[in-house]
Amino acid sequence: MGTRVYIETWGCQMNLHQSEGMAGVLERAGHAIVDRLEDADVVLFNGCMVRGKAEEKLLGRIGAVVEEKRRRDVVFGVGGCFGQVHGDSLFARSRAIDFVFGTRQHLALPDLIDQARRKRASLLSGADDASLDETPFRRTSAVTAMVTITEGCSNACSYCVVPRARGPMRSRDPEAILAEVRSVVADGHREILLLGQNVNAYGRDRPAVGGFARLLERASAEGPARIRFTSSHPRDMTQEILDAMAGHANVCRHLHLALQSGSDRVLDAMNRGYGRDSFLRIAEAARRTLPGINLTTDLIVGFPGETASEFEETLDMVREVRFGSIYAAKYSPRPLTRAAEMVDDVSRDEKERRLARVLEVERAIAAEGNARFVGRTLVVLVEGEAAGGRHFGRADDHRTVVVEGEVGAGELALVTILRASASALTGAVQRLGDAVT
Repeated sequence: MGTRVYIETWGCQMNLHQSEGMAGVLERAGHAIVDRLEDADVVLFNGCMVRGKAEEKLLGRIGAVVEEKRRRDVVFGVGGCFGQVHGDSLFARSRAIDFVFGTRQHLALPDLIDQARRKRASLLSGADDASLDETPFRRTSAVTAMVTITEGCSNACSYCVVPRARGPMRSRDPEAILAEVRSVVADGHREILLLGQNVNAYGRDRPAVGGFARLLERASAEGPARIRFTSSHPRDMTQEILDAMAGHANVCRHLHLALQSGSDRVLDAMNRGYGRDSFLRIAEAARRTLPGINLTTDLIVGFPGETASEFEETLDMVREVRFGSIYAAKYSPRPLTRAAEMVDDVSRDEKERRLARVLEVERAIAAEGNARFVGRTLVVLVEGEAAGGRHFGRADDHRTVVVEGEVGAGELALVTILRASASALTGAVQRLGDAVT
């Protein structure tokens, strides 16, 4: 009889999707996936290395596993980007860790768990690149299906550990991607989320497969109600991709482009490969090609050497582009990166101040932008339940909408917006069904 496995995940949607693959592999091997650590015989932590905060959270959670191991026999494994980067050194961090695995070892997990029952074990390399196409995913959402199109990253952003953790960018075969899209659409998923560290560079390593614009066109033609993608690199955004988005009604009017900084000098130190003027040209082209598009972004505050005036340049960019939302983070040195060798000379208090200031400016912009939707009627894809007997979903441009009325997950609803805040819209259902599109 198989064991009961609990998986806890930190980090990006790539990590979440990889956990779906881990769960699928383990179920195929006869194990049961459980929702509570307290019910598990095997505990897996799929960890993130992109931000120091995610690493701290994972290390803090180890204590919960230690408590369980004191009461009963539990096998504990730590992996993902966190396991890949830290490797066997994790054994010295905690005696509770029984095995370590990396970012590409999903198919080997059942054997690795068996090995760990006898002695500490690790597997950090050697997996076949084709393993992604062989992975049976246990999808956690009945509405949105994540489909990976690229793995790894070939950029060399000075602050980022992802190339070390996941290797160079590898584009999947388009026919395998489209077969997966057809499969999840047939299973009833209404939305497809194309995933990669750098989706709009798709095909650069395999010119014969074509580029991202062509893949997006072909995937949208497979019939999902909605299709979206993340993440995109500004350096690789082209008019051809924007035209492909505009040419298909089921491609969401949302574009996430990580700006990271509004200062040319800081962007150069980050090795991002673009400047503020080129980013502004991309934003202008996106809004010209797709009127009403929702542009969202990532920012890092307190990068080594960032001056007060350079931080003000970032605020100026936020005000000029008027992003719909921002994921902002304080800079934290990551191992094995060039930025980790720089002097981290912006104090913790100053990073906190800058982060609070960015979020203050963005909240005001988001509140003003969302207020424009009051009185309008939007098509919302309902994703799940919210507090107070309500549901939540997303509009075509990826804005969160709290829905009042009789709806269910996976339904398309025509919703009249009644109220707006910086974080969400709230509206009442007018009509349900595919006809609302």
